Formats: sequence, structure tokens, C-alpha cells
Amino acid sequence: MMRKVALLLVLAIGCRSEAPPPTQSAAEDRRAPLPSVEEAQTLIASSSDFSEYEFTSASYSLPMQRSLMNEPAQKAAADLRRAGWIGFDGAGNVTLTAKAKGDKRWLVRQNGFVDIVPLAKKELTSVTAVREDPEGAAADFDWKWIPNEIGEAFQKERYAAPQKATATLIHDGTSWTILRIRPRP
Repeated sequence: MMRKVALLLVLAIGCRSEAPPPTQSAAEDRRAPLPSVEEAQTLIASSSDFSEYEFTSASYSLPMQRSLMNEPAQKAAADLRRAGWIGFDGAGNVTLTAKAKGDKRWLVRQNGFVDIVPLAKKELTSVTAVREDPEGAAADFDWKWIPNEIGEAFQKERYAAPQKATATLIHDGTSWTILRIRPRP
């Protein structure tokens, strides 16, 4: 009889159900508090993600032969010529002025193009909202381009409009970091 009771106790202990999984609210309680607008602004402004975001929009490639230039490139070349950065030889080839030759932002490539990098830098103007996101947090922010003297010479209108983006933030257990930045309409 004692063996049967002991066996039933062992079976009862082995067959009992496990504790129910934590509810959604318990999981939410373990989430880190959202960063403040000020914290998000500091994080975004100082991040390499923001520096790299849309970096290619701060460059321009110009053919070194007038015959290879489409209409926008011809306009850019005319603006750069007026600003004293380039000239043309008798055969229609772009020549860099002494001003451009002495500037490391002008990169002449072997394939007959010159890359001009950078034309502008980014400046974070404000974080407008920080909200919950399935991946952690989302920080909506506004920023603008600030053209340098080369960008000012021929791409000023390209950089005039205010810009909007959203940074997806994740918490790594100790601090918030940027997962990605995407443009916002």
C-alpha cells in the first residue's frame, strides 16, 4: 500500500503542469524605459549611423569630358566653372583649377570621372517624438544639410529642403543604440 501511495505521489509530481508563461504586461514591465527626447537627440547626433545616413547624397560624380555630360551634368559643370573650381580645354575636357587640385575633396578616377566628396554635412535640428516600437523605440527627428563651398556653388537647391527621418532604437540591456535610420515623409 505504501508503495502505491509513493508511486502515485511521484506520478503526481512528475505530471503537474508548469507555471504559465509570463503575460504580455509582465514582459512589458521588463522593458527599459523609453529614452527622453533629449537622450534620443544626443544618441542620434553623436552616432556613426547618422554620419553614414544618406552619405552618398553628399557626393557628386562629374564626367571629365563635356561630350559625356548629360544636361544636369552640363549645368553642374557650368556652375563649378563660374565658382572657379574647373575649366575646359580646347578639346572639351574638364581641367581642374589650382583651387580644385589643392583640395582633397576632388578625387580624379582612372575611368574619366571626378568624384567630389563631401559637398555637405548633416546637422540634427530636433527630435520631434520618441515612441514605443516593436523592436524597442522609434525616434522621429528633423535634420538639414549644410553645404560646404563646393556644394554651395552648384548643389545649393539640392540641400535646401528640411529632412525628416526615424531612428529605430534598441536597448542592449544597459543602454539604447541605433538599429537603423530610415527617411520619413
